[in-house]
Amino acid sequence: MFIKKLLKNTIKETLGFFYYNLYRKFTQTPGNRALIYHAFGSKYKHDTYGFSIDVAQFKEHIKFYTDNYNIININEYKNYDKDTLSITIDDGYKDNLDAIEILNKYNIPFTLYVTISTLDTQGYLSTEDIKSLSCLDNCEIGSHSYNHVRLDTISNEKIFFELSESKKIIENMIGNKISGISYPHGSYNQYVLDILKTVGYDYAASSIKGKNTTKTNKYLLKRSEIIKSDSLSTIIKKINGYYDYYSV
Repeated sequence: MFIKKLLKNTIKETLGFFYYNLYRKFTQTPGNRALIYHAFGSKYKHDTYGFSIDVAQFKEHIKFYTDNYNIININEYKNYDKDTLSITIDDGYKDNLDAIEILNKYNIPFTLYVTISTLDTQGYLSTEDIKSLSCLDNCEIGSHSYNHVRLDTISNEKIFFELSESKKIIENMIGNKISGISYPHGSYNQYVLDILKTVGYDYAASSIKGKNTTKTNKYLLKRSEIIKSDSLSTIIKKINGYYDYYSV
């Protein structure tokens, strides 16, 4: 198992090295790199690859971002002609409050995408939490669907429900329009792309790696996931596009 993992990581790093040094760094244009976080400091049985980041580790990340990057909300990606960074958080775990305390300390804008079916359940944010967070100047609340199902595996009727009902409930909850959604499991299909505007979303965040520019489909905004095993050097590689070959 260890040898298999070591071999996989070696191949990944080798491909990333050649992709970046022979191609990517010569073809880069200014744009927005959005990062995905999920949980902070808690242990989950379903966390098989380390999506839960230690709070101290996250604080180190934020300090580094603050010192080195221009951080904006993901929905502002078209407003800049230089490189920017965005922080997004998916799912709505209760421990997000610890991370948000750090984000508030550094006055960092962020977007929190919440799933309706897990609100007010053990380990997740409450309705009152969402109402309170929506009042923060640096926080944008978005939808992460109603039931956190893979949208490409359900009927069109159910897709419409997942997208529209989650938006409506959050809007009623916070008294403001919800502009964005992030796809649960990064999944979508053509029907999803076709109805997002009709449902009323201005943008959607995917799990496709890369930079967001004026040429990016606003319903397929790109994001790179940060996990517990990522060192700062690995994060720098992700921000620079070292692993964007996954999406090529």
